[in-house]
Order: sequence, then structure tokens, then C-alpha cells
Amino acid sequence: MFTLEKDDCKVGAYLRQTIYQKYDSIRKFCRAYLELKDGSTNDEEIRKLLNRFSQILKGVKRLQIDDLPYTTELLEVSCEEILSAGKVHVPISSHMTNYDIAFSHDRELWERYMKREDKLFLNCDEYCKSVIDYALEFKNYDFIKYLISEKFIWFVDISKWGYWGFTYGAGTSVERREIGYIDTHTPLEIQYQDELRIKTIALAIENEDFDILDLLLAREMPKMHQASMTGYPDINLQERKNMELIHAIALSNDQIINYFSQEFIVKNQQKEDNTFLFPYLTDVIEEMLINGKTDSAELCIRRAISHNKKAFETLTKLIKKSYEFQKESLEFDTADMEDYLMQQTLYNFRFDTNNNIVSFFYNPAKYEHVGFVTNIIHAESKYGTPLIKELLQELNETFDKIVALKGDE
Repeated sequence: MFTLEKDDCKVGAYLRQTIYQKYDSIRKFCRAYLELKDGSTNDEEIRKLLNRFSQILKGVKRLQIDDLPYTTELLEVSCEEILSAGKVHVPISSHMTNYDIAFSHDRELWERYMKREDKLFLNCDEYCKSVIDYALEFKNYDFIKYLISEKFIWFVDISKWGYWGFTYGAGTSVERREIGYIDTHTPLEIQYQDELRIKTIALAIENEDFDILDLLLAREMPKMHQASMTGYPDINLQERKNMELIHAIALSNDQIINYFSQEFIVKNQQKEDNTFLFPYLTDVIEEMLINGKTDSAELCIRRAISHNKKAFETLTKLIKKSYEFQKESLEFDTADMEDYLMQQTLYNFRFDTNNNIVSFFYNPAKYEHVGFVTNIIHAESKYGTPLIKELLQELNETFDKIVALKGDE
């Protein structure tokens, strides 16, 4: 017995993030759905299914009972997991194993099995038995003949090994994965990929474990530690954007929203402390508004407005100080050089349009830098109350004021 999630928006959001874990787009998922269901697809059928699933993912419509067999098999999850929006996890009968395949007489199932990227065919299970071991044990001649006729395996090839007298040259056309990845996948994945940390953060959000969130630097991305007041090197935070994490935050409770909407300090490689907001707060705000969480969105927008205003004030003061420093450092009348001096001042103002990061610095003395770097927030949405739309307008006005300080280039 399990409890259904009554909020269709949460079910839709969870289904969407589960789809994106296996497919590049909803359209590709719909194509796979129709291929599994009907054995073929056409553009019109894909369009109709895509339109229906778009409504389901937004929470406007409910997932139908008829959808569950195909959805669960394609996503390799249970119906309980989907209908509880990820709160309930149970074993699934569609989980492919060597044991089950060796029992099957379904050619379509065999073909999906042989196309698996994880090369399950080449590996034994926890009982050290391969699919061929089981097929022979169960006397599944149809499957063995399928493997031979499709040239996945052969037991005789005297052109290679037969002349040695040891075997008749049995082999397989299924290529093994690169040996460099065997027994090294998990250590390398943990060391070099941030994906495991992100997924653990999403799980910690579900469990409201703030100690783990702090331990994992949940609001930060590794490249934020490269951000400097000089604006170099260029950093790309968008390449690490994870929709699973964004959905988890957007659908969470007030305590989690409060945590991720606060400013925090990041110490960069130059040992400088810089203040940031969560780099994907824009996406969180827009996701919350789609799902009708206007109160939570309002908190985030108000904090983003406050952050943008502080960034504008800091930047304005630094530009003024830099301008005055340059003016005073010249030992002649600068009355006719104001435009030139301001141009020189703003030379050290950088705005990264991809990541919405602003930085500025000047040198009041040799080997001394004064400046700052931060991200600023801009958000748009067709959803929300009149108050929300008014706050979004104010937020974007503060954003535009900061960008406008750069002047014409």
C-alpha cells in the first residue's frame, strides 16, 4: 500500500525530471513511447502525444492508466514511484536481467537487450552466470538461435583459431567496453564528475538535511571559486545546470527555499571572499511560478531584488572611487578628459551575459587590487499574481541598471 501524490504538478515535475535523465527531450521520449506501443511512429502521432504529455508534465492533466505500462518500462521505474512523485521506490518487474532474458521468447525484448549501452550481454550476474548459461540451462533454443543467426555469437570460425587445435574459434560481435573504464568508473566519476554531488544534494533536499547541504556546498558550483574581480578566467556555470536539482528546490518546503535564496560567500583562488546568490535561482523562480508556488517565488524575488540593489550600490561606489583615483593621479588639468577617464575606468568593468556575472576592479597602488565580483538575477514568467509581475519588473529594472553602468561599448 502506498500513498498517491495528490498534487498533479508535483507528479508532472517528477515525471519530467525522470524523462530527462534518460532522454534528451520530451519529443524523443514520445517517439520511443509510440515505437514501444505501436511499433512505428509518424509526425502527427508524435505531435499529439507530445501535446498531451506537455499538459501532464505541467500538472494540467493526469497521467492515464494506459500510459503506465509504457512509461514505466521506458523509464525503468515503478508506477508507485511515478504516482507518488518519487516518494515510494519498489523493485520493478521490467528491470532487465540475464535470468529474465534467458526465459523470454520475445524477439523485441531480445533486441532491446542486445542494444543496451551497458553491455549486459557480456557480463555475468551475481551468480556468475551469463545469459547464454541461463538460456542453455532453460533450453531456450529460440534465443540461442537468434544470437547465432544475427551473428551476435558464433561457435565455429576455423579461419582464426581452428587451426591451433584448441577451439573452433568461437566468438562474439558485441564489443566490450574500453578496459580503461573497468573497475575505475566509480572512482573517476566521484573525482571528476560533479553529477554525483548534485544528485546527493537533491536527495538531501528531500530529507531536509541541512548539515549535508552545508557539507556538500549545495548552493555552489566548483567554477565559482575561479570567479575573480578581474573577470578572468571566463567561467561557464550554465554547463553544470541540473534540472533535477532545480525541480527539487522549486518543489521543496519553506525551509529549503529559505536556504537556497540566501546570499552566501565563496572564497576564490585568490583567497578573496565574494558574495553570490544561487546561480540557478532564476530557473527556480520560474519553475515555482509554473507550479503555482507564488509565496515561495515572492520570497526569492524579493531577495534577488535586494541582492541586485546591493550589487548596484557597490559597483557605483567602486566606479566613482576608481574615476577619482585616476583623476587625482594626473598632474594636470583634466577638465576636458572626463569622458576619456570614465572610458578608462569602465574598461575594467566586465559583464558576462551567459552567466549574468559582473566584475570590476582598479589598482590604487602597485600590486593592489580593489573590486568585487558577483552574479545578478533576471527572471521572466507569464505566470503569477499582479504582485509577482510587479516584483519581477522591479527585479529586472535593477538588473538593467547594473548593465547600463557599463555604458556603450
